[in-house]
Amino acid sequence: NLGIRAILYSARKWKKTLLVFCLLLAITTLVLSGLAIADAQEEQAEELRGVTGTSFTVERNLSTGGWTSGNGGSYSTQEFISDEMLQEIASVDGIAGYDASIVSMPYYFKETGDSVVTTGYTNSFYTYGSINTEYNDLFVSGRFELVEGSHITEDMTNGLIISRERAEQNGLKVGSKVVGINDPYTDDPEVDMEIVGIFEVVADKNDEATMYDASTMWDFSNYAFCSKTAMEAMCVNYGDGNKIQEADFYVTDAAQLESVINEVQSISSINWNNFIVTANDEVYQNISSSLSDTTALVTTLIIVITAVSMVLIILILSMSIRSRKRETGILLAVGIAKPAVILQYVLETLLIAVVAFPLAYLSSKQVAGALGTLFGKAAENVIVTPEHFMLVAIVGGILLVAAVLVSSISTMRLKPKQILAQME
Repeated sequence: NLGIRAILYSARKWKKTLLVFCLLLAITTLVLSGLAIADAQEEQAEELRGVTGTSFTVERNLSTGGWTSGNGGSYSTQEFISDEMLQEIASVDGIAGYDASIVSMPYYFKETGDSVVTTGYTNSFYTYGSINTEYNDLFVSGRFELVEGSHITEDMTNGLIISRERAEQNGLKVGSKVVGINDPYTDDPEVDMEIVGIFEVVADKNDEATMYDASTMWDFSNYAFCSKTAMEAMCVNYGDGNKIQEADFYVTDAAQLESVINEVQSISSINWNNFIVTANDEVYQNISSSLSDTTALVTTLIIVITAVSMVLIILILSMSIRSRKRETGILLAVGIAKPAVILQYVLETLLIAVVAFPLAYLSSKQVAGALGTLFGKAAENVIVTPEHFMLVAIVGGILLVAAVLVSSISTMRLKPKQILAQME
């Protein structure tokens, strides 16, 4: 009987039914879309934790080292970063890779003996003698992009990477042989090399936001990268000039940067008084802060929409139940218990929800993408899932039952005689 009465009442009061239906449809669509946007936000944050190039730098602490003088002036006697140090630090869990470089300005010559020319005042290249160029800041930051060949790795001994501009200007390609000399006007040794990769300059060096300030005399197209062993061979006559002064270590998860650094600094074989560790996570922190703000905004909107909707539904149901005092009084008078009457009201509301929720699930699939673009999300990344629907359906059903109970308080606390007396 309860179910039949609920269906008959909903059909007879179709205007009220339609009002509640439209309200539930709109609310549920917005909430489902909000949950999808929040999930897309979380997925984006997870992706950014691994792709923002978050790293830390280990460098010599010159303030704790001594100083001495030589033919070239004063220089620090602080210890350098050794290969053993690099291996120990790189073995810490959470480190994706690292690069350490020796920088110099060598000249390169083709097999014909002709100089590999540049656009600078001299034909020297601002060169990094790198261990892993994939993790060099210029590539990680996106200012340079490897477009041909491969990166220099630790097991390469005589690899060289130059820019596309210089390769085309000099008729060089991947596989071309060159000779590198740190200073061709002295007795510096010649080192045979092979071009293993070609990069393209993506960033504008004159753009202050992307400018690389290690050298202002060389255009980006006149930069080069060679194997660390090749650079050490070219700089063999320069003492400390072929030793590593700093190294960059990149982490797999930007959120774990601090814990990785703490673990690194617990390596007892390294005298950390002689080195400085600097976290490089500005990009991640800025993006993370922006994402957190957006997530907070979406969460707040979901809460506000839900709260306002609950108030509206309670008001509608309260007015509906008050208008049914006579019906309620008669039902109670003929012996139907109050819980049964309230259950009828609950069934009436849930019957509307049973239709509104699935339709909202379908409509939210179309609406969520459009709303997501307002928060900077690609429409295809904002997906309403069955899990979202189940969550909203369960929580929504509980809230609707609670709304009916709250709306029924004023009427159900009266006795049948009191209810009927009020209708006279």
